[in-house]
Amino acid sequence: MTKIVTSLFHTEQHAVAAADRLEQAGIPRGAIDIWSTPHNLAPLLEDDGVSRSDAYAYVEGIIRGGSVIIVKCDDAEVDRIVSILDQDGVADLDEQQTVWRSEGWENTRTTDQPGGVSHGRVRIQPRKLEPPVQE
Repeated sequence: MTKIVTSLFHTEQHAVAAADRLEQAGIPRGAIDIWSTPHNLAPLLEDDGVSRSDAYAYVEGIIRGGSVIIVKCDDAEVDRIVSILDQDGVADLDEQQTVWRSEGWENTRTTDQPGGVSHGRVRIQPRKLEPPVQE
């Protein structure tokens, strides 16, 4: 089964360094996306199976100067990817949301249940696959 592994980094430089580490470990560059602008990110994440509340929290993280890495991978690669991403510069999304709420931020998109698994500071969710087109 294909998985989506996501993580928020404090800066774009941290995200780029993590992407470089992934590539050095043999993860294809085409499987790694770095987002440093929030435009259309939330719908893309939701389409891939990320919960609505997490998707909009990632957008908030980018608005506040962070970057998000999205990696599409097979089950067998998840642990290796998580260990590479869960290093310097990665932010704890739950912790960040707590801080942001204390500053007045409200994530009004929390009506859904989390679709993924929190693995430290990295989230893993099954990737939604588009149903085959029927003619």
